[in-house]
This record gives sequence, C-alpha cells and structure tokens, in this order.
Amino acid sequence: MEQPTRPLSPEKILDVWEAGRQQHELDRALTLLTAASGLSRDELADLPIGERDARLLRLRKLVLGAGAAGISECPECGERVEFAIDTATIACREEVTETAREIEVNGTRVQFRLPTSRDLAEVVAAPDESQSLRRLLKRCVIRLNSASELPDEIVEALGAAMLQADPQSEIIISLGCPNCGRQWELLFDIAHFLWHEVAAQAQRLVCEIDVLARAYGWTEREILSLPAQRRRTYLEMLAA
Repeated sequence: MEQPTRPLSPEKILDVWEAGRQQHELDRALTLLTAASGLSRDELADLPIGERDARLLRLRKLVLGAGAAGISECPECGERVEFAIDTATIACREEVTETAREIEVNGTRVQFRLPTSRDLAEVVAAPDESQSLRRLLKRCVIRLNSASELPDEIVEALGAAMLQADPQSEIIISLGCPNCGRQWELLFDIAHFLWHEVAAQAQRLVCEIDVLARAYGWTEREILSLPAQRRRTYLEMLAA
C-alpha cells in the first residue's frame, strides 16, 4: 500500500489550502496526503495514526525541509519558548501495518487494532477526554472474552499497548523555560503544525500573485510557473 510521497507544487499548495480552510483538522491531514500520494482518501483514512503522521512528516520534509521551529508557552510563568524540530529524526522509518494484536490483562484476552483517522473522527465529539479515550479504545477492540464494557485496568493496558505498537502516533518533545527553569513535555501534532505552515505558504503565494499580476499583467499560471527564487527577484525589483 506504500506509495511514494510527492512534493506539493505551488498550484497544489493553493488547491489544498482552499479545500482545507473549512475542514476539521482530521480532514485537513487527509487532504494534504491525498494531494501528495497516489492513494485515495478512503485508503488514507484507514491508515493507523502513526503511519499517517509518518507520511505527513515525510511530506513536510519534501515541501519545507527537515528543520522547523515551534513556539510553546511555559505553563509556569507564561514565557514564550522557541524550540527547534528536526522532522527527519522524529519520523519512524518502518511502516506500521494494520494487523490485529492481542494483550492479556488479569486473565482477560483482548484483541485490538490500531486507531485510524476514521476512529478519531467518530470520537472527537466526546464531552471529555476520559470518555473520548474510552470510546476510541472500544472502537478498536476486535474481541474481548468478558463483559462488553472496558474495565479501567484494560483501558490503561490497551492505551499502553497501542502506543507501544504505534509509537509515531504520539510524538513528545521535552522543553525547558529559560526564564523560570520549568520543565514540561509537549505533544507535537504534525497534522496541526504542517497545516498552518502550508496555509502560511499559500497566503504568501496569493500575495506574490497579486503583486506580480498587477505589475506585469501576468496570469496566475504564468506566475506560479516561475521558480520561487525568480519570483522573489521580481518582487525585490518592484520593492526597490
């Protein structure tokens, strides 16, 4: 099922941005991957979350490079902390395949599969985090040789087993505040991060098209066909 990830052309970036502006973040991730792969949206929606995020990391490297910068707020003093990210180092190299797995908790055997985008979409409306997690795990249980409800010990064991089987699904970055010294962990959401980067790039492209079209009378297609450095050269000439 693995398909090579393709970089997004300027035209594709604008198409993805326009399509995703009114979408939920889960749908935006699929919109990005659909534009960059030979897979259908349905096929991508069935990928385990870790595999989806690994593909988003590879796409990010193709479009914007491996290096990235993020900003977080210190939970102690509110200081804005900038941090560097190397998306190449946090991407798993091996594809996570969607196969059934099994654990045993106090004599109870539980067969489960890994969560997908479809599962997240079904539980995103849960009123609180604990109910959301329980609903997600229940959707992913294939067989349980006991009562239909999930006891707390099985919920905890299932969560740990899923994370162990699909470590790319939860990327944790350790941060420290230079102002007060507080240490904390940040859950890095590549789908959210990449979407906002692509949206910013699309908005820059729209501004470039507007300026160059007004100055030279070129069409959008003619402007986007120019290499990025050539467009910047013309913009610098107009600003001089």
